[in-house]
Amino acid sequence: MTSPEYTLLSETIDESAIVASGPEDAPIVLLLHGLGSHERDLTSMVPHLPRAFRYVSLRAIYAYGPGYAWFELGTTDVDAATTALEQWIDGKNVIGAIGFSQGGLMALQLLRRGHLRFVANLSGWPLPVPQPKDAALAENPLPVFWGHGGQDPFYDEASTAAIREFLTAHTDLTEVDRPMMGHAVDQVEFAELLAFIQARADESDR
Repeated sequence: MTSPEYTLLSETIDESAIVASGPEDAPIVLLLHGLGSHERDLTSMVPHLPRAFRYVSLRAIYAYGPGYAWFELGTTDVDAATTALEQWIDGKNVIGAIGFSQGGLMALQLLRRGHLRFVANLSGWPLPVPQPKDAALAENPLPVFWGHGGQDPFYDEASTAAIREFLTAHTDLTEVDRPMMGHAVDQVEFAELLAFIQARADESDR
């Protein structure tokens, strides 16, 4: 079966495709979808998340089949998506991000480039390329949630161990390992994610 092609739609975030929920004056938490998905994919979790934040879901910049992608799989070149996200968040009170798969990588990119205070990485991975704030994160780690499944076909023991090593060295890591789960989010992981985001909301109220 032939994989869909990647087609760059724009070098900037599509403002017409943004899905936002929550108080307009609240700090923003981005929702970043995975490969082949779209900006409404993660919005189903919003009713369960703390109302302390405004949740803004963005569409990725490449077309990929019926959905969208942040970058081409198999490459470490995520500059176009990184620039698009950095341009969009410039001047906005964006403090965190929740990302699935590719979206998790992009969320970590923003953290590693000094733009966020926390990240929830769902079945994603850190780009294996040094980033400007990696050393600063190692000195003063910020909260990162990492949920992943032991049956995820995209990761083996070695890659999972490498992700764990990096995140442990550079973040204040909360890891949820679901041995029988694939490339997904189950109810147990979601409950842990809600607790993580609630803790960030409690911190923002202090």
